[in-house]
Amino acid sequence: MPLPQAELGLIVHYSYVFLGRTRNIGDAGKERPCLIAAMFPDRQEPGRIMVLYLPISHGPPVPGEEAIEIPANIRFAAGLDGYRQWLLIGEGNLDTWPEDIFNLPNRPGAFHYGFMPPAFFRKVQTEFKRLYAEKRYNIVRR
Repeated sequence: MPLPQAELGLIVHYSYVFLGRTRNIGDAGKERPCLIAAMFPDRQEPGRIMVLYLPISHGPPVPGEEAIEIPANIRFAAGLDGYRQWLLIGEGNLDTWPEDIFNLPNRPGAFHYGFMPPAFFRKVQTEFKRLYAEKRYNIVRR
């Protein structure tokens, strides 16, 4: 199965790098589900797409992290597992598409889980825009 087209709301298996050490990940990326929250053309290289990834974690947010718990029906619709998960909206990775996209665990050739349902994605966008406007958002440029 080839890589999917980058689309808003798509959840891919990406090597996410957390800002700082709040989750004890360090500098190395950890492969995890990530939501494509924004896309735009690269100003420096025409034809290349820049993608903003928001990480999805089984661990609840730590103090100071902004996150939205993903309800069970949304997890199911998006192709995620049944365990509790949170979408972290206070930080993201900005990277070129399709850098650092990996196969899903136990699914060779598959690179994406599915799509975040539109109504939930709009909720994520609203919260993200609020944090961005309040300058309470951090981006790791890769």
